[in-house]
Amino acid sequence: MAKFSYEVTIPNSGTYEVESDKELSDAEAYKFALAQATPSAQTSQPKPQKSGGLADLLIGAAETALTLGTAATGGLFGTVGGAITGAREEIKAGRFGTPQAARAISERAGAGAQQYTYMPRTEAGMEQVQAIGQVAGLLPPVLPGALPAGMLNQSVRQAAPIVSATALRGAEAVRQGTGQVVAAAKKTPTIVRESLGLDVAPTTQTTRGSAGAAATPMGLQREQTAESLGVKLTLGEKEREPSQLAFEKEAVKGPLGQPLITRAEQNNLSIMQRFDELLDETGADVAKSGDMTLTGNKLIDALSSGYSGAKAKTKAAYERAKLQGELEVPTSITNVADYLNQNAPEATVAPILKVAKEKGLSLGIFKELEDGTLQAQPSTLADVELLRKSINKSIGIDPTNKNFGRELKDSIDLSTEGLGGEAYKEARALRRQQAIKYEGRAIVANLLTKVRGRDDPKIEASQAFQKSILNSTPEEITFLRRVLFTSGKDGQQAFRELQGATVDYLRKEAVKSGRTDSQGRPVVDTGAVRKATEALDANGRLDIMLGKKGAQNIRDVNEVLSYINTVPPGTLINNSGTAATLMENLKNNFAVGGAEMALTGFFTGIPAPVLTSLRVGINQIKTNRQNAKLKARINQALNEAEKTQKP
Repeated sequence: MAKFSYEVTIPNSGTYEVESDKELSDAEAYKFALAQATPSAQTSQPKPQKSGGLADLLIGAAETALTLGTAATGGLFGTVGGAITGAREEIKAGRFGTPQAARAISERAGAGAQQYTYMPRTEAGMEQVQAIGQVAGLLPPVLPGALPAGMLNQSVRQAAPIVSATALRGAEAVRQGTGQVVAAAKKTPTIVRESLGLDVAPTTQTTRGSAGAAATPMGLQREQTAESLGVKLTLGEKEREPSQLAFEKEAVKGPLGQPLITRAEQNNLSIMQRFDELLDETGADVAKSGDMTLTGNKLIDALSSGYSGAKAKTKAAYERAKLQGELEVPTSITNVADYLNQNAPEATVAPILKVAKEKGLSLGIFKELEDGTLQAQPSTLADVELLRKSINKSIGIDPTNKNFGRELKDSIDLSTEGLGGEAYKEARALRRQQAIKYEGRAIVANLLTKVRGRDDPKIEASQAFQKSILNSTPEEITFLRRVLFTSGKDGQQAFRELQGATVDYLRKEAVKSGRTDSQGRPVVDTGAVRKATEALDANGRLDIMLGKKGAQNIRDVNEVLSYINTVPPGTLINNSGTAATLMENLKNNFAVGGAEMALTGFFTGIPAPVLTSLRVGINQIKTNRQNAKLKARINQALNEAEKTQKP
């Protein structure tokens, strides 16, 4: 039987002799030669260099990049050229359209791709290309060089069903292929994963100007203050570094910003809980309800009770002096009569002068002469005390009246000085103390006084906190506190209620904007808290009301709020929706890319679903890389504070 002999040259391999019992076409002869060349090509390759460390990994990464680059350029043209050559030979042989012709064309296409694709020579390069080859095996043979020798035919066979798939199957490949690409790439060496943007581990490097893991003294101080309130600062909030803060404020608006949002909402909740804790620490009871009327009633009741007790003591002391006959001591208040005569014209603006004159005449203390002047008459201490009592009742709150009334009482005291026994002196001392505490200062007297002719108080209970604390001077508040603390247990509790009302006032100011977070919880208004706190703190009222420790706690809240909700000058934050704009641009770019793929498919013959799958895979890798870096930086911003505390 005749033998047919052929010499076939395979690029990058050599010339091979093929013998057959029948006549072969060029494609068939090439196929048999290729079968002989593949084992020898594998054995003739130089022994890969052993990976020895970071340098080998870097060289391997460079080889991988070269393989991918040549595969995407020369490999692509080699594939197309080999396919055209194979098709021409099969047409000449009359076998075009048969399964054997299809296999021959695929083999020639693969050989053409391999001829123009660089193959790695180091072990690290082969390992990395091997890993990427697992990804490339899911795609059409546009990147045949991504597969090491011996795997090319397998890749072509894997790609063939995709090439011939319908549009529906191509769409399914987009969904499944992307997940498989990512899963396969995760198994690659770290340096390759980083180049693809997959699962990049967070680093400790921060933005320019930040101290990284080495926190600044001010940063540590801010962190300690925040932790005392249960607040956990981000890296930017702790260091107050403009570029880091700008990143955090921008990132929170993006699709990966949920961890930052969660942290912000948790910190907001911690601030509100701290207000509750500070209110509890005051020992207030009704103030927790937030009803200022209840607080006002507590204050008025405590003052009224103290006032009643003081009057009862004074009355009892006078009764003792009366029983001992000390009020029957004779006296004559000549200097009081002289004072009324000198200030008679002022009676039109100071009614108290007329009241004192008429009361003195009725008691026989004064006698009116023909010229209208008064003359003192012999009297007793009992009659003089009745005159004093009438003056006290009639003084009221008018400044002019109060001034003349005080001078009248001073004149009476001067006239009776040294008279009476010990019981009378005790009674007079108690009366003076009563007047000083409950009658002489408006901040107390107005809470105890009724409107003339009615039973209504001059200050409503609902307005007691506003009038007594928010609208009063530090001296008046100090006086009120002293009166309450010397008015028994009820008075002391009333002051605690005022303290609780002060904290509750600041808490209400914090949430008066009405904004809520994703859980429906009130969001703290930093500006409102600062304004209310500084108004109380400007003249020392915050310290008077809450004490040094309580006032500092409120200042700490105000300070920490500035850390988490404000940025220093020079922080550039785009408030025009940068993240949303970028996402829209990506969508638009993808839409344009669809038109490009249609043209590419027309000229290359590769179906559009396959090109779509390839584009989606590449875009997914890019997106994953960007997302991984963004996630790493967000995690760093959230966790950097914890790292700096570890030894």
